[in-house]
Amino acid sequence: MQVKTQRKPTRVLLALILMMSLYTSLAPVHSAEQKPVPVKPAAISALHDLEDAFTSISDTVLPSVVSIMSKRTVESQVSGMPNDLPFPFSAPPQQAPQKHQEVGYGTGVIVRANGYILTNDHVAGGADKVTVKLGDGREFEGKVSRDTKSDLAIVKIDATGLPAAKLGDSAKVRVGQWAIAMGSPFALDRTVTVGVISATQREEVAGDGAETRFYPNLIQTDASINPGNSGGPLVNIDGEIIGINTLIRSGGNPMMGSSGNIGIGFAIPVNTAKFVLDQLITHGKVTRGFLGLTPVDLTPKMQDEYGVKAGALVKSVEVGGPADKGKVQVEDIITVFDGKKIGTQLDLRDAIMSTAPGKKVSVVVMRDKKEQTLNVIVGEAPETVASGDTSSTASDEKMGFSVADITPAAVQQFKLDEGAKGVVVTDVNPDSPAGMEGLAPGTVITALNGAPMKNAATFESATKDLKPGDYVRLSVATKERKGVIAFTLE
Repeated sequence: MQVKTQRKPTRVLLALILMMSLYTSLAPVHSAEQKPVPVKPAAISALHDLEDAFTSISDTVLPSVVSIMSKRTVESQVSGMPNDLPFPFSAPPQQAPQKHQEVGYGTGVIVRANGYILTNDHVAGGADKVTVKLGDGREFEGKVSRDTKSDLAIVKIDATGLPAAKLGDSAKVRVGQWAIAMGSPFALDRTVTVGVISATQREEVAGDGAETRFYPNLIQTDASINPGNSGGPLVNIDGEIIGINTLIRSGGNPMMGSSGNIGIGFAIPVNTAKFVLDQLITHGKVTRGFLGLTPVDLTPKMQDEYGVKAGALVKSVEVGGPADKGKVQVEDIITVFDGKKIGTQLDLRDAIMSTAPGKKVSVVVMRDKKEQTLNVIVGEAPETVASGDTSSTASDEKMGFSVADITPAAVQQFKLDEGAKGVVVTDVNPDSPAGMEGLAPGTVITALNGAPMKNAATFESATKDLKPGDYVRLSVATKERKGVIAFTLE
């Protein structure tokens, strides 16, 4: 009994202590009885160290960041002079095309001390005039070399001794690392924002119609990126460029130039930029390797079925292409390409792209769970665009419609069959002879007057000498049928 009488007060005391502790924890922070907790000097010191790191990076990289202003001549429809009688009693006001100058603002980063600046193609490409403003206030007119496929371009200015930024290695980028975006959002030059790497190897499709671009490999960050940041550097904590800021998600259209940042921005990896940069400077255009196959990633089920843990599965092979000539087959799993281990389809695409056309390479494949080594001669990728070309699209008023190359973005946008060959119709004037005959966006044109259509450049070449009264015969294909559309140009 004595033991019991001793325990009751103990339980009551514990209950009181618990209630008092709860009351204390719930008491408002502004209570007169509560004293502020002093900040530890070590914590302040750590914050100062981090602050010093960011300011040091800014001091190092910002001199290499430039603002770019581009001017383009565009044509738009404007209302003509109204009639005496009010519409609808009179005919509607006539629409007359009028040319005007469009001014755009973006960012670039100096990558060579002798005046080479890296930026986005959608910032500087196709402009009538490009003006570069350096961090020290000097301005130069620039000459643009572009690669529309990657949405990258270089601007050359007549200057030397410039502060060139250090290019890093985007293959080493990891989710969670610091990310620092620099540029001229809304023309506010020398702006710095901080975040982290949110993800890597993101695929995005941006734009609309003939302006659609496909980005197969992007770095995602929550560092604030806004219109005007395009072409600027994404920097790591070592002050190295790891990407070129390119896109944002803004609740709808991801192409830069829409509404503001919501914490989802994208940058082209610097390793892609380095490849394009070297090609444009050395050759004036970008030449990519080509095998003529479609690779896909292995799912866990595929790994069990094919007996391999890593590699790229060949989903389709172009008849007569380099892969077909090298005996690559559908359902082969490529594990090594030219000595490089292949873990994903993106690894294979990058390896092929960076291989010089004409080079003979060894390709290790797993076929029927047995390893084989094939010898393949790499071809040259179609749709290679030389600097100075406008784009991989063709538009002709006399034809009454526009076409574009069949890219992964076009396949996705128009729901085309993979492996479709020719050019895809992107826009049609319904009152044109072609439109009256039923030509519609999404139709694939495989031949014009019997001549095969390989890309938009082929189409443009085939139509440049056509004139009113000429007969045009289009071999066309849709998902449902193949056919011919014939008409006479007006």
